[in-house]
Amino acid sequence: MSDFTSKLIDFVIGWFPILFGFGVLAALAVWFIMGIGPHLRQRRKRIEHSALEATMHYSVCAKIMEPILPMARGRKYEEPLDQALVGAKLGVVSGGGTQMGKDGAIAWVEVVMALADLDAALQFARQQLRELGAPAGSVLVYRVGDQQVSIEIP
Repeated sequence: MSDFTSKLIDFVIGWFPILFGFGVLAALAVWFIMGIGPHLRQRRKRIEHSALEATMHYSVCAKIMEPILPMARGRKYEEPLDQALVGAKLGVVSGGGTQMGKDGAIAWVEVVMALADLDAALQFARQQLRELGAPAGSVLVYRVGDQQVSIEIP
């Protein structure tokens, strides 16, 4: 073997672990940043959402007479309604549910909201649900004192 080949092999053997280590370190850094960034954004959004929900004074349930699955309910009603309420600073969507009928099929779904008031925020939520396609028979249910109030959406 020539002197040059011998020096090249020594160089590669000497620097390979260092270069490999930097490559692994760079890959881990990219993986960490790509993994932790979205997680931190989602966590910050949940904290802001919870803080906003804590400032709302009224719990209102939208009983939507549409037999759709939970994921579809989230896409069709909960997510757009939450974005609209938060954007207008009138409330937040705090949950949802599905009511099953006696036959095992979905009878209706609900979207639970925390609203700032029972005037502008309630009318805003009602209008948004109309625009999102809440069918006939859908209602908003809330309490005023000991009395339960129900108003139609469409």
